[in-house]
Amino acid sequence: MKVSPRAARIAAGVCGLLLTAVAAVWAQTPTVDQLLTRLFSTEGEDPYELTADFTGRLTFVVRGSRITAVAIGSFHESRRPGDIRRRKVIIERLDVPLLLRPFTGTRKRIIEEKVEAQSESQETFHAHDIFLAQELSARRYLLVGVHRDIVDDALNRYGKPQDKSDIAIRRRIAHWLFTSPTMREFLVRPGPPYAMRAVLDDEGHIYELTLLYDWGQVGTRIVYIEINSVPVWRNVVSDANSELSGLGRVEGELVLVFTNHCLNCRPTKR
Repeated sequence: MKVSPRAARIAAGVCGLLLTAVAAVWAQTPTVDQLLTRLFSTEGEDPYELTADFTGRLTFVVRGSRITAVAIGSFHESRRPGDIRRRKVIIERLDVPLLLRPFTGTRKRIIEEKVEAQSESQETFHAHDIFLAQELSARRYLLVGVHRDIVDDALNRYGKPQDKSDIAIRRRIAHWLFTSPTMREFLVRPGPPYAMRAVLDDEGHIYELTLLYDWGQVGTRIVYIEINSVPVWRNVVSDANSELSGLGRVEGELVLVFTNHCLNCRPTKR
């Protein structure tokens, strides 16, 4: 059967339109709800177990002096069917300078909490009304949230009681509070984080999380490596501010480097 040039051009044009439409669907910016669902969902996720070695450098500025503690240990990450991802560290060695030796237990807890406490904790996100602030490069998105109690206060003052159950209105109020210079005094307050920022990709992997307090901010930044198509931690850099008895609030930074990753490895028989 012979196809006329005109028919061929029409068919090619239709195919082009279909491909463009499909590409447009895939290229659409995901919604906040879609990103959060991908961040927390366990549906369709394959179970796995991962082991790795890690080294950690915990640096504090104490009374104008920079002091560093070094930790070495092992790391375990797993996800069972239908469960969230869980992480655990075993610190095998911790070299602590003389000044910080009375706080060795505190240093260990800081490292353990930074690793084992889920950076993608649902409680952190659920405590805030979150909006999409910016579409970044590499299919990443900046989410910003304002603590729900602050949004409630704003609605009590400027809105209607029924607006408290409207997610869209709450997100608009959160955006207004966070971006309006005239609302900063209302927004910033003592207590839990008054706001948060997070960078996620369209598959739900978190790259940055920053919690904003009236006294400053605490952030975590993550770099991944793929092991058999599973993104796992390669580097984690996290603020490590804390209170030390006799020293007051000290500001620090924790840098973790993970090596010798092994996915679904069976224990070696001895």
